[in-house]
Amino acid sequence: MNRTQFLTLLRKELGSMPIKEQNELLEDYESHYAFGQQEGKTEEQISVELGDPIELAVEATAEYHRNFPAKVKVSTTVSNTTFSIVGLFLLNFVLAVVPLGIAIWATWLSLLVASIMLIVAPLIVSADFIINQYFSMGKLFACITLSGIGIFISFGVLYIGKELNKITVSYYNWNKRVITGGQ
Repeated sequence: MNRTQFLTLLRKELGSMPIKEQNELLEDYESHYAFGQQEGKTEEQISVELGDPIELAVEATAEYHRNFPAKVKVSTTVSNTTFSIVGLFLLNFVLAVVPLGIAIWATWLSLLVASIMLIVAPLIVSADFIINQYFSMGKLFACITLSGIGIFISFGVLYIGKELNKITVSYYNWNKRVITGGQ
C-alpha cells in the first residue's frame, strides 16, 4: 500500500473525529513518510512499518473519545421543571388520571376479594351446617360451583393485577422522566 492509499484509508476511518484532530493525525503520518523516504525507504515499506490504517484509526478514535468524551446537552432548567410539575399536577389530579387509577385499582381489589370469597365458599357452607344442623345437597353443589368460578376468576384477576402493576410503574417512571427532563 502506498502513501496515498494509506492516508486515504486512514482519513476515511477517522470519520468520527473532528476534522482538526484528523488533520493533525494525518500530518503526523505524512511526516513519518517524509522521514522514512529521507532514510531511503519506499512508501510500501513505510506503510508496513506503520501498520494497518484501520487498526490505527480505531486506536486513535478510541483514544480521542476517552480523552474528550461526548458532552451531553442538559436542557433542564428550573422553569422547565416547574412547568413540568404544574402540568403533571393538572394531568394527574384535575384531569382524573389518579382518580381513574384509584377506581381501577379499587375494582381490581374488589374482584380479588370476591374471588377469594368464592374459593372459600365450602368453608362457609360447612359453618352453616355446624350451626344450623341442616344439610342441603343444593347448597353443596352451589358451593362447589361457586368455588370453581372463584378459582377461574382468581387466575384472571392475578393476571390483570400484574399488568395493572406494570402500567402503574411505567406511568410513574414517565412522570419522573418528564420532571427530570428525560434524563
